[in-house]
Amino acid sequence: MNLSLPTQKTLIILVISIVTFFCFRESLNNQFTNWDDDYYVTNNQYIRAFTPHNLKVIFTQDITKNNYHPLCILSLAVNYHFAGLTPWSYYLTNILIHIANTILVFFLFIQLCRLLKLTESAGLFVASFGALWFGIHPMHVESVSWIAERKDVLYAFFYISGMLTYLSYHTQQYKKWLIFTLLLFIASCLSKPMAVVFPVSLLCLDLLLQRPIGFKLVLEKWHFFLLSLLVGGAAVYTQSRTGAVADFGVLTLAERIMYASYGFVMYVAKVFNPTHLSTFYPYPYRFITGELPSIYYAAPFLALGIIAIPGYIVYKWKRQFFHIYTFGMGFFIANVIFVLQFISVGAAIMADRYSYVAYIGLFFLLAVLAQGIAHKLSSAKAAIITALLLLSAGLAGICHERTKVWYTSETLLSDAIEKYPYRALLSYKWRGHYYLANGDLDKALEDYNLLATIRAADKVVLANIERIKIMKAMGGSIPMTNIPTQATNIDPTPYQTYLDSAITLLKTNDTGAAFIRYIKAIRANPSLAEKSLAENSNNLVQSQQYPLAILQYNMLLKLNASNPFYYFLRGCAYFGTNNMNAAISDWEIAGNMNNHDVQQSAAYNLSVAYDSVRKPKQAYQYVLKAQKLGYKTAPDFVEKLNSKANAAK
Repeated sequence: MNLSLPTQKTLIILVISIVTFFCFRESLNNQFTNWDDDYYVTNNQYIRAFTPHNLKVIFTQDITKNNYHPLCILSLAVNYHFAGLTPWSYYLTNILIHIANTILVFFLFIQLCRLLKLTESAGLFVASFGALWFGIHPMHVESVSWIAERKDVLYAFFYISGMLTYLSYHTQQYKKWLIFTLLLFIASCLSKPMAVVFPVSLLCLDLLLQRPIGFKLVLEKWHFFLLSLLVGGAAVYTQSRTGAVADFGVLTLAERIMYASYGFVMYVAKVFNPTHLSTFYPYPYRFITGELPSIYYAAPFLALGIIAIPGYIVYKWKRQFFHIYTFGMGFFIANVIFVLQFISVGAAIMADRYSYVAYIGLFFLLAVLAQGIAHKLSSAKAAIITALLLLSAGLAGICHERTKVWYTSETLLSDAIEKYPYRALLSYKWRGHYYLANGDLDKALEDYNLLATIRAADKVVLANIERIKIMKAMGGSIPMTNIPTQATNIDPTPYQTYLDSAITLLKTNDTGAAFIRYIKAIRANPSLAEKSLAENSNNLVQSQQYPLAILQYNMLLKLNASNPFYYFLRGCAYFGTNNMNAAISDWEIAGNMNNHDVQQSAAYNLSVAYDSVRKPKQAYQYVLKAQKLGYKTAPDFVEKLNSKANAAK
């Protein structure tokens, strides 16, 4: 049965909406978290009633102390009016707005394909997959399953609607559509200041539609750019006033370029591989030499490659599609450029929520590419669509599981700590607050003490430590007003004392406490702590104290995972305990790292290990590799492995 085009669109929209809802339905079971939900909802007195005073405050003051977004706060007030402090109603509203945004993306892509003169079936293909990916992508969970991020889905609703009315202005040339676009832009800015890049997004649409780029086109949007400057300036001022914007001298220009490039590369990478997601992505630790992990030095070149190589290929071989590539990549860049930490804001190097609108450009680009391949390989079109649906099902599954992380403050913050132990410092702090509020004093003290030990505790944390000590001594709770608000820093202790303490704790298998002491030693004397522990660990291997050596190398690798000697020597320790699989794993890692001495020794050791586990083919391959790398091997050993390998054929 052939369905009419409107019927097909309706059914596709219905299916995408249902799938999107089911991906996020677990959010309806989630509770309020202490990650800004308190500022926005649970402790926000101004959403409790629609009084003239409350409305005046909502529209004239920065209630949350980090940005001005009155329409977001107003929408939360509507939630409170109908449901009070019932969490599911807030999550349901976020989900419904997100579904509305997904439908808007569908119609946006339909309209773009029509203006590009693609066939109706091609447009339906692009819009269907593009909107589906927007609806179910795991990177969007943070924007939808976080109540305080209502501003994200809300500003996107007005933002995408504004793009649609701008396309109507382009096709009909009626000024009313431009006025509607401006009003929607204002509403978007009043929902979240990230909307300030909207005029640049309109220019990207102009590029896609191949309008002549010039002063006239920019002048047409002068009021949009003026509003962007005003809102953007106010946002920077607000963030600076709250201390969120780091002084420009804190990071060098090279560091800013590397961090911004890394963020760009990761946002693109997570389109295709949205795993290891976190609410917190910390800035990198430096190695003991002062160097950053190699990915940060490579990031600027990777970012340039991601932009330039596909662009060159399209321009060279499919020039008629170059404006489509320019739109997709340009839209993405325009919508992430101000959150790439070139100007450092906050303690995280990137955030999932910043991809919410930006990914529209990449989804359109990928959907057009997929449609082009399916059209070119018409005989394999069904297989291509099946593969895309399977990939989409994978995204949906990850998305569904990710929503469960937001169940409570504990699950949310523990997830970030699990991904970045000893680095997600704000997560330790907020989890400590959660435990304290729920009366779990021991767990709260554990999180707070960790921060204090590594000298990352602020006055609130230090005051709460004192509060907990008093509460435990008194056997009950005491008012916060009785707790000192000032606390002195921990007195510095020579690094050797901390290092000795770390080694002693390792002997008792208390690895967590040992790692904290080791961090303390590094902070006390960065130039000696790692060297001393490495020498001690090597001595343990030589003296055949393998279990303790393994524990110490575990600790060393947590802070310096780029040292091939640590993997190689831990492999030796594993071999000494007859843990062949672990030894092989470490030696293979070491053998792939850039150190010739380690490579040849690891290759020879792998030949011995594989021979021990009766894998002669691999053993013979590695002994040949060791010879090739210059390792002197006994001829009879090589011949023995050769004979075993031949016998195994």
